[in-house]
Amino acid sequence: MGMIANYQSTTDTELEKFMCLDDVEEAQENENLETCDIDKMWDALHFLLTGKSASEPIEDDLISEAIVGQFNISEEDFISGTKADRVKEIARALQEINFETYIDKFDMRAFRQNHIYPDIWGYEDEADLIKDDLRNSFENLKKFYEKMAAQESAVLV
Repeated sequence: MGMIANYQSTTDTELEKFMCLDDVEEAQENENLETCDIDKMWDALHFLLTGKSASEPIEDDLISEAIVGQFNISEEDFISGTKADRVKEIARALQEINFETYIDKFDMRAFRQNHIYPDIWGYEDEADLIKDDLRNSFENLKKFYEKMAAQESAVLV
């Protein structure tokens, strides 16, 4: 089992409440909320788009925040949040990305050398599958943020 990234709709008010809760994971039990699951590709996607691991979030960077959130709610459980106004900015920034320019520069050695999660970078023969997984993760995340922006929702990561 590994660490996966899930994104779900919430409100600014709920994000404020989560800051005071001991168990934020209870919020994930509501099956009626919009969600996006990019599985284990969160660190790889962050690295591809920013050149840094998600373990080194880039402050005030919309693309970094799209993946790791705007602010920490629980460092121990790797839970973060993004307020609704910032979600709109992130959605616009994701729309402006030409993802294929990043995929064209994709180099599995760089991922391996930087210890990017998940540890799949030694499988050179699977590079095309990994690229497809990154593409799908990006597209799903982009569509999710667009929908959240249109709904004026905040996001819980």
